[in-house]
Amino acid sequence: MIPRRLRPIVPGVRRALAFGVVAWLANAALAQVPVTDRPFNNAPGIFRFAIVSDRAGGIRPGVFENAVTKLKLMQPEFVMSIGDLIDGYTKDPKVWNAEWQEFEKIVQRLDLRFYYVPGNHDISNPELLSAWKQRRGDPWFSFVYQDVLFLCLDTEDRPGGGFGEAQIAWARKILASHAEVRWTLVFFHRPLWLEKDQAGYEQIGAALHGRSYTVFAGHLHHYLKSERDGMKYYVLATTGGVSKGRGAEYGEFDHVTWVTMKPGGPVVANLRLDGILPDDVVSEATYPRVEALREGSWLRIEPVVQTEPTFEQLTLPLRLLNPTEHPLRVTGQLTPTAGVRFEPAQIDRVVAPQQTDTVMVKVIAQGPAVSIHALNEAGVELTLTGGYQVNGEPLKLPTHQRLRFDWRHTAPPATRPVQLDGDLGEWPAGAFTMVNQPMFIEESWEWTGPDDGHFRFAVQHHDGKVFVAIETFDDHLITAADPAELQDKLYVKAWTSAGATTLEGVAGQTNAQVCVRAKANGLVGEFVFPLPPGEKTFRLNIGWQDHDRPENTKPSVLWWRDDSVADFGRFTVEP
Repeated sequence: MIPRRLRPIVPGVRRALAFGVVAWLANAALAQVPVTDRPFNNAPGIFRFAIVSDRAGGIRPGVFENAVTKLKLMQPEFVMSIGDLIDGYTKDPKVWNAEWQEFEKIVQRLDLRFYYVPGNHDISNPELLSAWKQRRGDPWFSFVYQDVLFLCLDTEDRPGGGFGEAQIAWARKILASHAEVRWTLVFFHRPLWLEKDQAGYEQIGAALHGRSYTVFAGHLHHYLKSERDGMKYYVLATTGGVSKGRGAEYGEFDHVTWVTMKPGGPVVANLRLDGILPDDVVSEATYPRVEALREGSWLRIEPVVQTEPTFEQLTLPLRLLNPTEHPLRVTGQLTPTAGVRFEPAQIDRVVAPQQTDTVMVKVIAQGPAVSIHALNEAGVELTLTGGYQVNGEPLKLPTHQRLRFDWRHTAPPATRPVQLDGDLGEWPAGAFTMVNQPMFIEESWEWTGPDDGHFRFAVQHHDGKVFVAIETFDDHLITAADPAELQDKLYVKAWTSAGATTLEGVAGQTNAQVCVRAKANGLVGEFVFPLPPGEKTFRLNIGWQDHDRPENTKPSVLWWRDDSVADFGRFTVEP
């Protein structure tokens, strides 16, 4: 008997059998595929693109490069940006060309479109703006993709940030000529809608009113989702820019934003370079608590002014300010340091919503009387931790704040006539105060500590005038023949009953009030200002602009005192 598997099949039977098998297989496939009844997510009008955020403002090498590598794997249809792509803040074409070449080399690794939107670092001065225009045209532009209008704006269009009248008129025209698009996506750098002075955005917002739109910005280096006019507004975190990186719950993380444009509007997800986050990771509801913890604004340590330059014990007011509608818990250990201890040594307080609690802390010398100057130079900080409940979970962060002390200074009479010649030979050596830890620093990210630079100063009076000597000790001195050029500079601020005066001096500058000369490792300067007749007190602050990189247009300025404190730097004229 022929085995069944080898028996011939009659042609007609074969055809019928084949048809039946195919039909059975098709029906079985439809019946057995484990799938929901949702359509494929590729309907007409659906597309996906990515957004990169701040890279500059303290570039952390490798982060943006990592993001580009991940985007190349993810393959969006194109990539948008929101500015701060290079460090900028320079007038040197060699520097900005090198920075742009470095950035463009990274972007060229993408095998897809990349849209450049400018930030303050990219076009911070006319020279950088001109370079931008030469490389990529106007700093504001628009395009339409799949019936979606992309409106890309320039928030550096007016001094201090904002939109100029020409750009506002252009944006209105673009919006009016694309009134029927299904959605509008707006990209710019500074989130001006958060500011009291929206610097022209109120006019852009009015032009957007009544249409479906979404806004994306950056600049703050922390994340926030909010809503205005019934529409969503996003401040993105960083893609390599400076960040404390304390976590997504604080809005501090590196990411690219992934946008899926659907018929009903965009769906936004934040792809951390090590994970995926929802678009409301920080929302308007949680932002006040997150911001208070992130900024440490709930802690204010009051400045203290003593009569004498030393103390055995003083009282330091700690203000615990809760700016939110939720209870704030403050804890911390006040550890002895720099020859002083604190009472109480431990803090554990709950501050009610919208309330301020004051803790009076005694600062006690552990041995002999403590020098206020030495304590200031030690840069003593107190660390306390604030915490809230956020989304049912405890959220807490430590904050550090420096103690600020001062005393009533005296200006002795000059023992020898002072000549404004940049020679400190007539100044007593013991009259100088060394400043290694400035109390206030403008653009502090550029100064790296006393080894980078420090200074000393002295004060004398003679014949109704106050004389000030300043000497800097600098690891990198920059001078220029033109006083208007950016270089190392000395400042003296003085307040008398006649008003406020600011004296400035650069190397080689000499006049009736200022003489500054360069030495091998810094500047030496002498300054003079008059006291009103009979006046015996004045306020003073000493500053030094420490310029270390020629390409940088925002150098650090080190100040002896924080002159926002009205009693700091007050001198009495000795008879």
